[in-house]
Amino acid sequence: MKLNYILVMALLSFCLSGWAQQKSVTGTVTDEQGVPLAGTNILEAGTSNGVQADFDGNYSISVGENATLIFSYVGMLTQNISVSGKSEINVTLIEDAAQLDEVVVVGYGSQKKVNLTGSVETVKADEITRQPVAQASQALAGLVPGLTAVQSSGQPGRDNATIRIRGIGTLGSGAKNNPLILVDGIPDSINGLDPNDIESISVLKDASAAAIYGSRAANGVILITTKRGKEGKIRASYNSYVGVQDQTQNLDFLNSLEYMEAFNDAEPGSFPDSVLDQYRAGVGLGTEALPNTDWVDLAFSEPGFQHYHNLSVNGGSEKARVAASISYLDQDGNIANFNFKRYSGRFNTDLKIGEKFEVGFDLNFRKEVDRAPGDLQQTTKQINRLQPLFNAYNDDGTWGAGFNGGNPIARIHSGSLDERVTNYFRGVLKLKYKPTDDLSIAATYSPQYNDFDRDNFNATWVWKDGSNAEPETDHLLNNSLLKQTNQSFTDNFNVVINYSKDFGDHSVSALAGYEFLKFQYETWNASRRRFVLQEFRNLNNGDSDTQLNSGSSTQNGLESVFGRINYAYKGKYLFEANVRRDASSRFAEGFRASTFPSFSLGWRVSEEDFFLDDSFINNLKIRGSWGQLGNQFIYDNNGNAVNFAYASLFGVGNANPTLGGVPIVGGAQSVLANSELQWETGETANIAVDAGMFNNRLTFTGEFYVRKTKDILLDVTIPTSVGFGAPTQNAGEVKNTGYDISLGWQDNIGDVKYGINFNYSDFKNEITDLGGLDQLPPGNTINRLGEEIGAIYGLKEEGLYQESDFTGGVLNAGLPVPSFGAIQAGDIKYVDLNDDGVINNDDRTVIGSALSTKNWGFDFFVEYKGFDLSASVIGVGGRDVVLQSDIGYSFFNAGKIQRWQTDYWTPENTDASLPRLTALSAHHNWRVNETWMHDASYVRVRNITLGYKLPSSVLDKVNLSNARLYISGQNLFTFDNMPDGIDPLVSNFNQGHFYPISKVFTLGVNVGF
Repeated sequence: MKLNYILVMALLSFCLSGWAQQKSVTGTVTDEQGVPLAGTNILEAGTSNGVQADFDGNYSISVGENATLIFSYVGMLTQNISVSGKSEINVTLIEDAAQLDEVVVVGYGSQKKVNLTGSVETVKADEITRQPVAQASQALAGLVPGLTAVQSSGQPGRDNATIRIRGIGTLGSGAKNNPLILVDGIPDSINGLDPNDIESISVLKDASAAAIYGSRAANGVILITTKRGKEGKIRASYNSYVGVQDQTQNLDFLNSLEYMEAFNDAEPGSFPDSVLDQYRAGVGLGTEALPNTDWVDLAFSEPGFQHYHNLSVNGGSEKARVAASISYLDQDGNIANFNFKRYSGRFNTDLKIGEKFEVGFDLNFRKEVDRAPGDLQQTTKQINRLQPLFNAYNDDGTWGAGFNGGNPIARIHSGSLDERVTNYFRGVLKLKYKPTDDLSIAATYSPQYNDFDRDNFNATWVWKDGSNAEPETDHLLNNSLLKQTNQSFTDNFNVVINYSKDFGDHSVSALAGYEFLKFQYETWNASRRRFVLQEFRNLNNGDSDTQLNSGSSTQNGLESVFGRINYAYKGKYLFEANVRRDASSRFAEGFRASTFPSFSLGWRVSEEDFFLDDSFINNLKIRGSWGQLGNQFIYDNNGNAVNFAYASLFGVGNANPTLGGVPIVGGAQSVLANSELQWETGETANIAVDAGMFNNRLTFTGEFYVRKTKDILLDVTIPTSVGFGAPTQNAGEVKNTGYDISLGWQDNIGDVKYGINFNYSDFKNEITDLGGLDQLPPGNTINRLGEEIGAIYGLKEEGLYQESDFTGGVLNAGLPVPSFGAIQAGDIKYVDLNDDGVINNDDRTVIGSALSTKNWGFDFFVEYKGFDLSASVIGVGGRDVVLQSDIGYSFFNAGKIQRWQTDYWTPENTDASLPRLTALSAHHNWRVNETWMHDASYVRVRNITLGYKLPSSVLDKVNLSNARLYISGQNLFTFDNMPDGIDPLVSNFNQGHFYPISKVFTLGVNVGF
C-alpha cells in the first residue's frame, strides 16, 4: 500500500512538473516591410504542436520551456528560434533569395526572372514528370499560355503533339509554323526525349526573347535544359510505370439488321423482308450464313499494355560532376501487332580544370522501333467502311472478305508489317574559359546523326466470300515490299563571349557570338512486287519486272553572328537589345543575309520609393518589346522542303521519241528561277504586366501582342499552259493579334500545401496581302484577303428540301436550281449567295474556322502528409471541323452508317438534322457545307494523378532516400459537341484513316537510393 502511494505521488509530481514547464509564447510575424504575414505556420520542433498567424500576423502558442519554434511561410526563408527565457517573439521573415533570384534559361544564357523584359514562360521538371507520358510534347498541353500541344493520334510511337506558339503566322506547309526547339542550346526535337531527363523548359514567345535566334525563331522558341550533375554524393533514382490504354471514343456503327433497314430507306427493296426476318429471329446470328460483324470491336480488341523504366545517377565533386540515365519504353496498341519501343541514354559530364577552365561532354543516343501491320490508312479505312454483312472469319476457319477481298482483321494478322527503325546519336563538346569573374568565352561543337530505315511488306492471304465455294487465291502475288533509308548529318558550332558587371546602381551584361550550322540529307528507296514466298522478304525474291528505285540528296547551311546587351538601373529600369545577322544557303547571292533586331524595356514599379510598403502587391513590372524575326524555310505544295528555290529546276528522263530505236534522254525546265527571293520577315510588338501579390502567393501575367509576317514565301499558281511551275515568291502578309493571361496561387494551410494555375489565350488571324491577288485558288479551305489562314470554304445551307418544294417531281419555279446533280425532297437546300438563280461553286464562302483560336488550361496540386493529388484540364474553342467520307457520310462508297447519322430525312421525319439517305454517292449532298461542319470546341481532363511518398521511418529500414507510388489517368474525360464516337481532335476533312486518341491508366513508382 505504501509502495502504491509512493508511485502515485511520483507520477503526479512528474505530471505537475511537466505542466509547470509549459509556457505561453506570443508575437507577430511580418515581412521586411513590416507587412503582417497572415497564415504563417508556427510549429514546435519535434512535435505536432502548431498554430497559424492570424490576419494581423499575431499568434499565441503553448510550448515547453526550452522548445524551439519553426516559422515557415511560402516564399520566405524558414527561421528556427529558441523560446528559452522568452514569452514574446516577434519575427521578421526574409524573402527566399532562391525564389527572388530565380534564374530562367534564355537564348545563349540565363537571366533572373525579375529582370526579364521579353515574353518567357518556364515549365519546371516536376510539372512535366507529374504526367507519365510516352512523349514529352504531350506534357506541355495546357501549361503555357499561348502554347498549344495537340495530339492527333493514339498510335504507339506516333502519339506526339504538334506544338504551336501564338497560333500560326505564315502561309504554306504546316511545318513552316513549327517553333524552333533546342535541347541544351542545340537544335533538336522534343519528340523522343525522355521526360525524366528534362530539368526545365523555357518558351520564348515574343520577338524580343527570340530575336537572338533570328531566322529560325519566327514561330517562337522552346529551350529544353536537361539535367546536369550536382555536387554531392552520387545518388541513383529509378522511375517506372506500367499502364494500359484504350480509345477515348470509338465510332459506333449500326449492326447488320439496323444497317439493312437503313439501307432500304436509301434504296427501297434492297433487302427483302425474308432476310430481315432471319436477322430479327436471331438464330445463327454472327455465323457465316448471318454475318453481324463489328469491325471496330474486332480490330480494337487488344488491351494496349505499356511499360517504362528509367535509371539515372547524379552527383560529383566541385571538379567533376555527372548526370547519366538510361531508359526503355515498350508501348502496345489496341490493334494487334502495333508496337513501339524506345531505347535511350544520356550522359552529361562537367569538369572544372583549375580556376579558369571548364569542359563539358555530353552524349545522347536513341533507338526507336515502330511496328504496324502494314499500311495504317488502308487498315483503318477498311475498319470504318466494311459493312457488318461481311464476315471476318468463315466457319471453316478461312478469312472472310469484303469488296475485292478486303478484310482489315486479315490484314492485321496475316503478316503485313511496316517496320520503321530510327537510330539517333548526338555528341556535344563544350569548352569554357573564364579569364576574370566578369568575362567568359565558351565554344560548343555538336555533331548529330540520324538514320531511318523502313521495311514495309504488304502481305496477301487466302480468302473466301459467300460467292466462292473454294478459297480465292488468284490475288496472292499482289504483295509488295518497300525498303527505304534516310540519313541526315548535322554539324553545329558556336562561340559565345559573355560579359557581366555591376557599377554601383548600374548593372550591365553583354554577349556576342558566332554560329555555323550545316545540314546534309540523303534518301534512297527500292521496291518490288509479286513475292512467291512471303516468308523471304528480300528484294531479290520479288519479281524483277516490278522493281522501282529512287534517291535524292540535299544540303543547306546557315552562318550567323549575334549579340545582346542588358542594362538595369537600381533593379528598377530594365533595357535589353538583341541583334542577329543570318546568312542562309536557301537564297541567292546578294540576298542570303539579313539582320533581325529587337528592343525591350521593363519597369519594376514595385521597387519605386512611392510604392506603398504595406501594399498587398509585392512585385509589379510593366514591360514592352518590339522586334523582327525571319523565316528561311520554303516548302512546296506537297509539304517537301525546298533548298534551292532561287534556282531554275530541270527534269531529266526518257522522252517518247527514239533515235535508232533507242529512247532519247532529254531534259526540260520544270520550275522558273527567282534569284531575288528574300527572307520572310515577322515583326512583333508585345506589352505585358507581371504582378505578385499577397507575398507572391498570387501571381498574374497579362500580355497583348501584334505580330505581322511580311514577304511570305509562296508558290503562286500560274497557268498550266506556261509549261512549268511557278517560282517561289515573296507574295503575302499575315497579321496576328492576341493576348495571353495566366493566374496562379500557391500556399500552405497547416500540413496542406497546394497550388492552382489557370491560363487563357486568344488570337485573331488575318491575311492582309497576297501579292496583288484577292485570294489563292481554293479547295476545301481558302486563303483570302481579310480572312484567316485556311478558312473552311463551302456552301451555306438553309435546311432541307421538302416535298412542297416540288411539283410533279420538278423543283418549283423561283427556287435556285442546283447544278451538282438531280435532287429531291430530303436533299440539302443551299443558299444562292450571289443571287444568280443557280447553286454552284460560285456560291461558296467562308463557313468556319480550322484554327483553335481560344485555348485555356487549368491545373492544381495538393500535398498532405505524404499524399499528393494533381489534375490538369485543357479547353479549346473557336475551331470547326468538317466530317467527310467514311466518318461523315452515310453509305459512303458502299460503306456503312453510324448511329449519330440515323436522324435522316424521311417523309415521316421531315425536321431531321441530316439529309435523306443515298447509297454509293450523293453528289449534291456530299459537298463541303454547314451540314457536315461541327463545333470542335472541347474540355478535356488531361490528367489526374494520386501519389503517396513513404515516410522516413519506412525508408530508413530499406535504405532508400525517397519512394513514391502513384496511379494516373491520361485523357480521362472529354466534354464536346461532336457526334458520338468522334474525338474533337480529328483532323478536318478526315477520310476516316486515323488511329483514335487513347486514354491511358498507369501505376508507377519513383525511388531514390
